[in-house]
Amino acid sequence: CIKNSGRTKRERIFIMDGYSLGYANIALVKYWGKKSKDPVLPYNPNISLRLDNLLSKTKIEKSLSNEDEFYINDEKQGPEEVNKMIKFISKFTPVDREKICIKSYNTVPTAAGLSSSSSGTMALVLACNEYFKLNKSTQEMVEIAKEGSGSSCRSFYKLAAWLEDGSVEELSCELDFSMMVLVVNEDRKKISSRVAMEQCVQTSTTFASWVEKAKKDFVLMKEALKEADFEKIGEITESNALAMHETTTTSSPSFTFLTEESHRAMDIVKQLRSQGYRCYFTMDAGPNVKVLYLKEDQDKLYEEISKLWNKKIILCME
Repeated sequence: CIKNSGRTKRERIFIMDGYSLGYANIALVKYWGKKSKDPVLPYNPNISLRLDNLLSKTKIEKSLSNEDEFYINDEKQGPEEVNKMIKFISKFTPVDREKICIKSYNTVPTAAGLSSSSSGTMALVLACNEYFKLNKSTQEMVEIAKEGSGSSCRSFYKLAAWLEDGSVEELSCELDFSMMVLVVNEDRKKISSRVAMEQCVQTSTTFASWVEKAKKDFVLMKEALKEADFEKIGEITESNALAMHETTTTSSPSFTFLTEESHRAMDIVKQLRSQGYRCYFTMDAGPNVKVLYLKEDQDKLYEEISKLWNKKIILCME
């Protein structure tokens, strides 16, 4: 069962069987590049959609050993990963705490471009809030989460905007969005999002133009959401994703997250759209292609995509 933990609807913490739940989000207008690391600020404002079926769950317990421990999907993590987690949570947890054991589970592949860092960081912050009885508000946890993973600050809201000044704004739209993933590869990426992002910021010849386009896309997307114009939302989403990925091919050394299968998945979406289906694609820092559509179209769209895509498909929304 899921309980409220005694907070208001706006500041709700969801817990299932003792685990805190954190959710993945996929940006419709991308975040790609830190303008500042302390505090964490994006180069451009960005907008995301939370995916309630793609989640991480985390529980913190007292360690039975004399050391801090960290498990992901029951696999014990090495000293480097443990130190990374402890360094992060030490920023907002008691200094004189006891040794702890962090147990996390991901329902999606880790570091495969499916926003596992967003869901994992959100779940960790919520778990710390519960275990250490910090009684942080949602806004306070949003600020904490972005220090662990910038995009995780958006996962606290269904539809969210992360602004250039670092603040996070909850958005609304009367459309009932949904999304599915055409899974190209579930393996861990050869280059992490963090490293790739920094390389693009420092060396991509199209990074400056990307930032300007993303700022304009942000304004257009907010208008489209307000107007509930799905076609406009989809067109901006596709264009923005392609512009972000162009910064990887124009960096030095040049690289790309996308594969031939990624492009085949995008072509399937284009093909179905030409046949009258309302669907658009987007990709984060990985090869997997996400399909944006309206919930009312899910059954028929899934049926048609299944005929053309012979690999795994993940439905991301309730």
